[in-house]
Amino acid sequence: MFETYEAARLPALPSFERDTTRWAFIAQAANREWFYVTHQYFQDGDPECVCSQQFMIPDAIGLMSLIQSSTDCAFVSEVQLVSPGWLNASEGWRMEPLNRLIYVPSEEGRSYAYEVAGGTIYSSRFADAKGIVGKTIWSVATGGVPDEPTS
Repeated sequence: MFETYEAARLPALPSFERDTTRWAFIAQAANREWFYVTHQYFQDGDPECVCSQQFMIPDAIGLMSLIQSSTDCAFVSEVQLVSPGWLNASEGWRMEPLNRLIYVPSEEGRSYAYEVAGGTIYSSRFADAKGIVGKTIWSVATGGVPDEPTS
């Protein structure tokens, strides 16, 4: 979950919509993975005028909500996983294109695995992510939801 502080609020600019709030920074309370998502839309429905906006989404549920709200004129064009070192087995944070989001059934509740560009799979619940059996709930290849389980 992201949060911010009143001191981070920026003054409104005349060129920005009145219903938005601008922030100098946001913070993340937990050392967890999140998603950097590019959402594109056609200004006034014109496919010749493509606009982009980036979203920082703290969890898979929020990501899927944005993806499922896509239309022919507004859609998610890119998803990157931003992962801490404990998840990506490195000494620091990484931002990598997400190939697949995999739902992994678990007695402890919701669990996800992430396949990034190059085929590496990260999972917060399983040390050996190669043997994970789950359901692909989003794939960059299809942009949709295949029905078959994956391993």
